[in-house]
Amino acid sequence: MDALSEIKSTEQYVNEIAKDGVTVVKNMFHKKQLQLLKKEVNDIYSIVRNKIANLSRPLKKHSDITERYLGRLDFKCGFTANIFEETAQPIIQLINNFSPTIDFRHYWGAIPSVSGAGSTNMHRDVYPILNTTEGVNLGSLDVSLPPYYFTALIPLVNITLENGPTEFIKGSHRRLIVDANQEDIYAPLLSPGDIVIFDGRTLHRGAANQSADERLVAYITFAAEWYHDQTFMINHYMFPKLSVVGR
Repeated sequence: MDALSEIKSTEQYVNEIAKDGVTVVKNMFHKKQLQLLKKEVNDIYSIVRNKIANLSRPLKKHSDITERYLGRLDFKCGFTANIFEETAQPIIQLINNFSPTIDFRHYWGAIPSVSGAGSTNMHRDVYPILNTTEGVNLGSLDVSLPPYYFTALIPLVNITLENGPTEFIKGSHRRLIVDANQEDIYAPLLSPGDIVIFDGRTLHRGAANQSADERLVAYITFAAEWYHDQTFMINHYMFPKLSVVGR
């Protein structure tokens, strides 16, 4: 379906984001739309794999294709087909409800995780605005701001305990200091058509892929126009003509 999920109201999603920093929308997209989306993402992925086939790994020097951990690529180039903007529209509606006072720009990416890839560290997707804290800690200004950074994860395969769901610490987007070792972990299992949206201040990590198959997830990142996201910097692009410019 191209409308919001029938299971919850927009108000419920807004409340969950405000309280937990993360929400799941079930059955947001229909089968045909997902097939088109998956085909386009896989076509881009094939080009990326060929481009990096003979490069030293993990990749650390590029903005449009990165690899924070071996086997966990993050590519943000080539998302130019109409299906991407069509798919983004209902998500944009939700984001505008989550933070109506912020003007956002957005870009697409994908994060495949190969079989055997390990987990990432617990992290936030934003940095402290005043840069006065250490590690993953936030300052009082950071938590007082309206939401200014979101990511929507769009799984293109079933997300199971074996292939590595994204794990979240609910409510961490409103806390300055969090001891991840003492917190409950929320790890939603998803089917293609479902999405997860989370506030960039929410602590999260990608779990290890212990299955025999690759896990493929597309995503859209929404950043406030005033937020300095390094993705928008010209910095060693492998595909400069196809790299993200933001919308």
